Amino acid sequence: MQSFSNTVSQKTHELSTNIPTLAQSTQRMVQEKLGQVTDISQLPQEYLELENKVDTIKIVYEHFLQVTAVYENESYDYPKYVSESVNEFSKNMAAKVQELSKATSATEAQNILVAPGPVKEPKTLNYAMSKVALNASEYLNHSFDDPMDAKLSKVLLNYSDVQTKVAQARLQQDTQIQTKFNKVIRENLAESIARANKARKDVQSKRLQYDVARTNLQNAKPEKEAGLRVQMETLEDQFAQATEDATVVMQEVIASANFLPSLKELATAQLEYYEQSAKLMKEFISSVDSSSSDAPASKTSKTSQTSTTTDAGISLEDDDDEPLPPK
Repeated sequence: MQSFSNTVSQKTHELSTNIPTLAQSTQRMVQEKLGQVTDISQLPQEYLELENKVDTIKIVYEHFLQVTAVYENESYDYPKYVSESVNEFSKNMAAKVQELSKATSATEAQNILVAPGPVKEPKTLNYAMSKVALNASEYLNHSFDDPMDAKLSKVLLNYSDVQTKVAQARLQQDTQIQTKFNKVIRENLAESIARANKARKDVQSKRLQYDVARTNLQNAKPEKEAGLRVQMETLEDQFAQATEDATVVMQEVIASANFLPSLKELATAQLEYYEQSAKLMKEFISSVDSSSSDAPASKTSKTSQTSTTTDAGISLEDDDDEPLPPK
């Protein structure tokens, strides 16, 4: 029994010391990429097709997110040349300094510093349009007494209100896309696609170890062949099992990768925003048309000199013309 135990321990020690290390696997991978090694174990065609499908799904998800991530930036359509942020920051800092000058204790000063600033309007194109229209309306309303200016001021005020509503509809669209599209796609990438990638990496690792073991066996001395053969067969079984497991995982990922519902949610959010915006703008244009039809007709300008004509169309007041010759 003691002799048998020693033999088993020796074989186990030989097997454990001969298992390909990470450095050997890494070296093998570099050699394969450089074309220095051509004896590479081939994966089943079914497995390779599944890998291609998973990669395609991953590419579709990532490419969409590269674009739809813009909906998470509130000011993605805000005019770049509008430098309100600096002015607002300066005003807020000036207000903070003024409040601090009136503080009577360190606690009160601390409360002033940590107090949130005033609520800001979202920086979107439609809010910018709303603000500029409102400012123009107030300017016309307070600067001129002309009835036409007062009428234009009212129209601008209405336009400002419409743009505010459009801005709110856009923010609602953005929220829906963030929660019903971007979040779902990211979860799929972080969970199912990541699980498939992990299984594929395990296959790659086991394949490299197996190929290193095969090479070691081919170059082994006769006294080490038995131990290296056991090691190679063990790694071959592990490679096969990892391939089978990864195949199952990728099949599950592909079966659950239903992109259409997410795409429908994206399109639905856009449709609701476009319809609401179109409805608001149509109502505004109709109100402008109605207002224009109620305006008094413009007076035609008088000519500097009038003349009367006979039924024959001959002028009777053109003194500069020579008299007509007698018939």
